[in-house]
Amino acid sequence: MKKTFCLTIFLVFAVALAASAQSLLGSLLGGSQETKKKIRVQFVEGDEDAADEILLVRVRGVIQETDEDETNPFKAGKDMIEKLKKDLEVARKRKAIKAILLEINSPGGEVTASDVIYHQINKLREQTGKPVIALIGTMGASGAYYVACAADRILAHPTSLIGSIGVLMQALNVQQLAEKVGLKAVTLKSDKTPMKDVLSPFKELSEEEKTMLMHIINGVYDRFIDIVAASRKLDREAVIKLADGGIYTAQKAKDNGLVDAIGYREEAMEEACKLAKIETAALVKRVARKSFAEVWSELSSMNSDLPALLGKLQTTLKFGSAPTLMFR
Repeated sequence: MKKTFCLTIFLVFAVALAASAQSLLGSLLGGSQETKKKIRVQFVEGDEDAADEILLVRVRGVIQETDEDETNPFKAGKDMIEKLKKDLEVARKRKAIKAILLEINSPGGEVTASDVIYHQINKLREQTGKPVIALIGTMGASGAYYVACAADRILAHPTSLIGSIGVLMQALNVQQLAEKVGLKAVTLKSDKTPMKDVLSPFKELSEEEKTMLMHIINGVYDRFIDIVAASRKLDREAVIKLADGGIYTAQKAKDNGLVDAIGYREEAMEEACKLAKIETAALVKRVARKSFAEVWSELSSMNSDLPALLGKLQTTLKFGSAPTLMFR
């Protein structure tokens, strides 16, 4: 076990040293590698000899924006939004790419992060005219379905779970527990800001605070409804009936107009070719030089649940300390 760990550490530092040397050499020989590197893609499946390409873009896991902490080389994780932006930039610049296949497997996540991804995909469609096909995997719930609504067409696997349209805000209240153990919180706030400690875990939520938060939640919910209604070309009242927070099977979602068809990647690619008006295409994905943090993330996740555990703890602490709107 110790030998394996030591070998992993050695490999990580070796990769980091090589990457740093490459970057330094590139600077000495005439500029940044980042600004001069060519757009590279890797074949995934389909017609490898085809001149036209479909770019594979994935949205997986909890949708959230993470801080780009370049000072911490051991950070095990990637920023989902930044990765997606880089993928979409390839779709903009590479002429061979005629369509985008957006594969989604997510329970949802942060409201703003979901909206940013939705906006980025919509902007790509408007600027390039390239069609986007969403393919929902195991789950496309809440914020993930919000993202899917940016696509021209939505397909789902036969066993997908879809929907959970709604907005959630949660917070812990430990007031009674604190009283039992003799713990008392001291909060000082201006008389003019009585709601400054809203959702404090050490006091009950007042009616005024609840009214304020519900106004925010309902406002975001209304935006979600409008986006689904516009994307799916459904009557708003019909969407409201579906948007009770419940989830649907793929067939039920299709019957209700939340997805266009049920199928697999092959059917999604056929639909992409049809919308792009091409006969055949190669499915490709973006290839980029991996940063030290990305290499460390992948090595540390091998045969280990530690990164997932750390991510879960980080999410719990982050969302438990401040009011956060979630599509979950």
